[in-house]
Amino acid sequence: MTKMKSGKTTASLLNKLLQDELRPRFAGAVEKLYVNDYSSPPFATLVDITTKCNLNCPWCIDQYALSDKEIPTKRMLTLLEEFKDLNILSIVYFGGGEPLFHEGVKEILEKTQRLEIDYALNTNGILLHRALSVIAESCSWSRVSWDAADPVVYREMHRNMDLFGKILENTEDLAKHAKGTVGVSFVVMQANIGEIHKAAKLVKNIGCNFVQFKPRYTPLESNKRVLDYYDDETSTIVKEELVKAQEEENDNFAVLITGSLKAVLDKKPINQNKTYTYCAAQQFITLINPCGVYICPNWRGAQGKSVGNVLTNSLAKIWQSQKRREVINSLNPSKECELNCLRHDTNVLISALLRAKSMGLDLLSHIQETRGEEISDRYFL
Repeated sequence: MTKMKSGKTTASLLNKLLQDELRPRFAGAVEKLYVNDYSSPPFATLVDITTKCNLNCPWCIDQYALSDKEIPTKRMLTLLEEFKDLNILSIVYFGGGEPLFHEGVKEILEKTQRLEIDYALNTNGILLHRALSVIAESCSWSRVSWDAADPVVYREMHRNMDLFGKILENTEDLAKHAKGTVGVSFVVMQANIGEIHKAAKLVKNIGCNFVQFKPRYTPLESNKRVLDYYDDETSTIVKEELVKAQEEENDNFAVLITGSLKAVLDKKPINQNKTYTYCAAQQFITLINPCGVYICPNWRGAQGKSVGNVLTNSLAKIWQSQKRREVINSLNPSKECELNCLRHDTNVLISALLRAKSMGLDLLSHIQETRGEEISDRYFL
């Protein structure tokens, strides 16, 4: 595992599925989808090992899902063996809570390492010391939420919690020892717009590989949220700050600006014309948390969107179940999925592949492969 260089990572699920290394498996799964066979196991999983959080930020898009539930350590350890048996390539210890808040997290990550399953971690950084050695040794990429660049702003944003110094120290310690990629995420909002360039410089100076800037969503009811747009003055400031931040880029440090933030700054709606009525991307990645197995993180905790529960059944049994088939067939993305979907391009392509096959055409053979060795996080779908 080597440090990421700018341009060596991609958030595109589609580019990863088209890699030379994964393409045959992808093609086989698409062949099965053509005959309504959903049996191909997922390539990757997102796992919320806990729904507990030690921050509960007001802008958190998963705040509706926070509770006191978690996957017990013993069950998570056996679940990892199931992942290995199913040839699941990667795990992202994700959200819905703070992964490092789980008392058994170090043991869980150590077993993930022993089974040689690639894994990544999203964390707020407060408890990195609980498992710093194993994360530094074996985590392919980790992303720490900052949303500020100094203690005063952080305290103002986080209900007077004086934690930024600790988070900064922990992030620097991880960046110093990590074999994988380490970065910071930063939600751009009114309270921190003057911190953007400062954050980029600080993240770079402590040895991280990237900083990611993204917009704020205001959570509404469960599984619903609205993208916050800026007024003209704020947009101007944010754009100027981002230009300065991008000047910090070099071969070892990248400034990542999400498509949703670009849309906000351009005052354009995120317009994904979802004409397809079936989400094929759910075949390749799934979300597991203490409350259920969900076909997409946007439906975390949603009634009627769980396909089973790993606390009571094996993932293999859930994956082949009639319940999963019913949930998949009942979800119509063209009507229900209003949010910006990272899997949209994948669904568009698979829809085209299936239409072409119905006409006797092998469209996939005409699509250029992605060179897998050029993507540092190639298994993270």
